[in-house]
Amino acid sequence: MSTIKEITIRCAVCGKKSRQIVLTSYSLFGEPDLDFRPPPMLRATMKYWLMECPSCGYVAKDIRRWPWATKKMLQQIYSGLDTSLPSAAQPFHKRALYCEHMGNTTGALRAYLCAAWVCDDGEEDTHAINLRMKCLELAQRKMNHCRRGKWRQYMQLIADLLRRTQNVTDLRKLDTGDRRLDYCTRELLIYQKSLAERHDFSAHSREEIDLEPFDDFFEKKTSDRADPSYELEAYLAQALSGHPEDRAEALAILDCIRPHNLNLPYYAFDAVLRLHKGTLVHMENPYNVAELAGVVTSEFLDMMETFVVPESIACERITLQSKTCMAILYELYTSPYIEQKWKNYEDAEKRLYLMRVEDLFSDDSYLIGFIKPRTP
Repeated sequence: MSTIKEITIRCAVCGKKSRQIVLTSYSLFGEPDLDFRPPPMLRATMKYWLMECPSCGYVAKDIRRWPWATKKMLQQIYSGLDTSLPSAAQPFHKRALYCEHMGNTTGALRAYLCAAWVCDDGEEDTHAINLRMKCLELAQRKMNHCRRGKWRQYMQLIADLLRRTQNVTDLRKLDTGDRRLDYCTRELLIYQKSLAERHDFSAHSREEIDLEPFDDFFEKKTSDRADPSYELEAYLAQALSGHPEDRAEALAILDCIRPHNLNLPYYAFDAVLRLHKGTLVHMENPYNVAELAGVVTSEFLDMMETFVVPESIACERITLQSKTCMAILYELYTSPYIEQKWKNYEDAEKRLYLMRVEDLFSDDSYLIGFIKPRTP
């Protein structure tokens, strides 16, 4: 249960009086969200966390206290306010701008995060993502200058910020093998990754993974859960195998890791190879990529290009899987069926070239489409 009271106070900046509602007590039950947002009873009091002067717009936890800025400077700071934000989020944004101007990174991070929570409640998804991207920038800056305990908290927050901003690529890169991680933080990172692989970008609570934060045993307890990012990468590669049994196994497992619709390009790839029946590929007998061209994604093309062979590699070292992937990539990028945005994918058309390759399984030579390796 929370209690509030109304008081009349004088603003330290403009000197005018106003009536403000302050939070005098609150109850806290349940676990916070993965981004440390407090449980429902306390989060319902957000509108009382800051005071705002109705006359001059000064925002602070207590507007009776002097800010470290003049009235004119405050006006300049507040000029950066995004007025398209929900009205309940604007005081938090003003507070964030002030804290950032004064070099209070922790205060700014907290205020931006609170503004994002308000946007969540109002289903203002675009604003929420933009505010979280600002939080992410501050959190990454802050974690480079803190003790290990705080570093772990920032790591937990960064994982949630990456997922909530749909930055799955950078979330996958978070190293769950880092020796600075304790049991709790590693479990949270793995859970965040598993949510991201399912394309779940909504809010989640720590209660879902049965963790009791801040217990001492977390420091010594070890986590042996597999990192889904590493697992995913292995099965994506297997889904591009030249062997039907391997592809079938990988596709079944991928459907358990993440939504089926994300795996459609790999199913289409499997269908192309099965239809071709393993016969030699040449200019008169190419793969039929018409259906595959309609479902390609950037992830699929990235994965295919991991099997691209540089010009410097000897022909004898080119595997069947590499030859298959490169042939299909060539046909995709030159296909009349593929969308124009994919034809311009990283200027891929500039990297196409034909190379004569000695087929390792035949006495005949044939032309196969090659893609030059992606330049950094």
